Amino acid sequence: MASIDAIVRATYESVSFTTGAGPDEARLASLLTEDAKLIAVKPTGETVETHVAGFVARARERISQTGLMSFVERELFRRTEVYAGIAHVFSSYEGRTCQGDGELLVRGINSIQLRHDGARWWILSIVWTEEHQSNPIPAAYLPRAW
Repeated sequence: MASIDAIVRATYESVSFTTGAGPDEARLASLLTEDAKLIAVKPTGETVETHVAGFVARARERISQTGLMSFVERELFRRTEVYAGIAHVFSSYEGRTCQGDGELLVRGINSIQLRHDGARWWILSIVWTEEHQSNPIPAAYLPRAW
């Protein structure tokens, strides 16, 4: 993961799946530091904090409950700030049932904190919140065509 672009792209690819198996746990774990946190911020302000294994287990539980066989999360827009060996990526996303025009399931914003260890970038944490009716994604974080 020599570039921020590569690690962000790999993160989106690792949470996407087309076989009903869920996110690629090994690949996702290879992108994050061992103690990295994944934190969902709910519309109520409540947070759900986990590590990779817990995140994947929760996703697989939802897949089992819903029968979802395919999920593709893709980046819509990114704003990146870098200073020395640290970076912050604000990345809006959408999740669909499949590539292209699949049913839109979710949109939101990821806040990704990274560090460079001299050889590669590592994700320290990902904090995200999903878009909801009373809190749409601001136009500044959407592609201009939206």
